[in-house]
Parts: sequence; structure tokens; C-alpha cells
Amino acid sequence: MTVTLACIGGRDAYNLLREGALMAERLGPRATPFGDSQPIYRCESRFGGFLFLSRHGETGYERTPTFVNYRANIYALRDLGTRSIISWSETRAISHNFKIGEYVVVDDLVDETVARPSTFFQDRGFGHLRQWPVFCPSLRKALIATLTEEKCEFAGRGVYVCVEGPRHETPAETRKYAAQGGELLGQVLAPEVFLARELQMCYASLCYVGRYAEDGTNYRPFEDGRVLPEEVERQRATAAVDRMPRLLERFCEVLSHTPGMCSCESAMTPYMTAGQLSLDWRAWFNPPATGAPQKETL
Repeated sequence: MTVTLACIGGRDAYNLLREGALMAERLGPRATPFGDSQPIYRCESRFGGFLFLSRHGETGYERTPTFVNYRANIYALRDLGTRSIISWSETRAISHNFKIGEYVVVDDLVDETVARPSTFFQDRGFGHLRQWPVFCPSLRKALIATLTEEKCEFAGRGVYVCVEGPRHETPAETRKYAAQGGELLGQVLAPEVFLARELQMCYASLCYVGRYAEDGTNYRPFEDGRVLPEEVERQRATAAVDRMPRLLERFCEVLSHTPGMCSCESAMTPYMTAGQLSLDWRAWFNPPATGAPQKETL
């Protein structure tokens, strides 16, 4: 049976693989027109299979966000039949309305990255796509239902600011992002979500709060009027990661009876209707024959 769901794991995802927390068959890296992807695993659960890719490395934190090959990873998952992607990653909360260890099903994004290829169609005139809703509403609904069933503490929305990294933000940058409506800071969702849309895939993100954004002080964060000890922060962040295999298993079940309410799979229809792109998405990336004229696109 074809697996149509994939999960892209964030920080500490490699620990789940190394420790055997996921029942997985290693498929290995996949060659793409954009280079090799990270190694891909096929995982099984009681409610169905899914593909798993650890974006930062297979055995450790080997690749910082700026140098992840996002295009190869997304292409490889699509090539294996993926139609829906769940991304999970650690974030730093700008707003103290979020608690350490809390999950957040983000619903909007500010892209502050500057050094990453952000489209599959470089120099080709495609990719002018509306970015709303930013994240697939069908997948977001299924994530919220999953977290509710599992009695997890979570927020059903949040504005994610994607910064370049690998460095952390300065206090002034935190204030700037807060003034612009940012609520969470991370380094990985852009361009992933935009690339998934170009290949007509559903994409949603489940974040967890690992710490608070830089505020320029050495004061420990407060929660309910009490200082939050550092060991409690670590324990909550670790627990959020350790719970991921169970959440993914439950998500497979919930998604199977979640009605579709998105148009993700028709994102490139205008280009196909105009005859600029073929119905076979793989043909979009075949190099033109030597000496063949290239059709100019507007």
C-alpha cells in the first residue's frame, strides 16, 4: 500500500531513530535534481504507515538550518508518493502566553531567511502562488483533534517567525518581531512550507516551545508567578519530543477520517491549464534537450 503521509523531524529527531522509538525501515537518502535528500525511513504504526525524515541529520545534529537541502528533501518525499507532510520542530516563544513544553499548531508565518533557495523554479518564472492559508487547514484540524484526544497542552494557533540561524536572536530582534506580530521563533519552516505548495502537497507544522526568546536579561522565566527552574525546562522539552511517536501514530488514525477542506493539491493548476507545466510533475524538472529552444514565461 502506498504511503502518502510523511513526517519531517526537527531537533532530537535523530534520537528517536537511534533509540528505536520508531519502528522503521531505512530507505536511505534519495537522489533528486537538487542533490541528495536526508535519509528517509518507512515507519509502521497500528493505524498506518508514514515516511520519516530527520532534517538535521541521521545520528546527530549534523546540519544547521541554513544548510539543510530543503528542495531535495521535499522532492524526495513527493517522489515516494507523499501527499501530506507534518513537520515538527522546537521553537522559542516570544510571547509568554506560551508555556515551555507546550505544543503549538502554528497558523501563520513571517519569513526572515535570506540565504536559502526558496523555490524549485529558479530562473523559470513560476512559483507566483498565493500563500493563504499558509498551512493546510485539513492537516491543522487533524493535529488539533489528535492533541485534544491525547490530552496534551497546546495552542491551536501561533505566528511563527523563521529566522536564518544558526545564531539566536538579539534582544532588539526579539522586540522587532514582537512588534510585527510574531509569537514564536524558529529556523526551519521556510522554505519548507512554500516548497511543499509548489509540489502540490499538504503541509502543516506541530511546534513545541523549548525556551523563551532572548530578552537581554539573566532572569529565569516565570510561570504562574513562580520561577521556572532550568531542569524543568529541559524535562518539558524532552517530554515533548518523547511523545512524538505516539502523537504520530494517533495522527494517522485521526487523519483517516478527517474530511478534506483544502486546495493544496491544485496549487499549480493555473500553470498546467495554460500549458506551461505538464500534468506529470516530475517532467517539470527534466533539463531541456541540448539546443532546444526554451519557452519564455511571463
